[in-house]
Amino acid sequence: MSAVARRYYERGRAALESGDLESAQESLRAALDLAPTFGNARVAYAVALARANDCPRAASVLRAGLGRTSSAISSAAMYATLGDVLTLGGDFFGAEEAFQTAAQTAGFEVRVAAGLARVYARLGRYRDMAEQLTRAASQSQ
Repeated sequence: MSAVARRYYERGRAALESGDLESAQESLRAALDLAPTFGNARVAYAVALARANDCPRAASVLRAGLGRTSSAISSAAMYATLGDVLTLGGDFFGAEEAFQTAAQTAGFEVRVAAGLARVYARLGRYRDMAEQLTRAASQSQ
């Protein structure tokens, strides 16, 4: 990855944290144009799009990156973020599938359980939601 892509990523993350979604999208898109396999930039770009209420595009960005991941952890992070984006966009069954795929990678148990709890709450599956919240709480200690 180039130093220029890293700088665009850092600039985009700073803009995202300050709430400047337009600048964040611009910088993070530039980072991806320079380094298409830059997983952190792809996830941050998808988050910026989702915060700007463009969930379909955010999901597309993540799905496009799944074939380009450099590690299982990067892939799991994209699937977990895809689950978040799909939940926000109302595709609860797609979100459930994305979270379950992320769950296959060690280290994502708490994030997956919390995400699945949100999905199950939206689907009215409160018993499953409570089970996932219990799982998330017990694993975060």
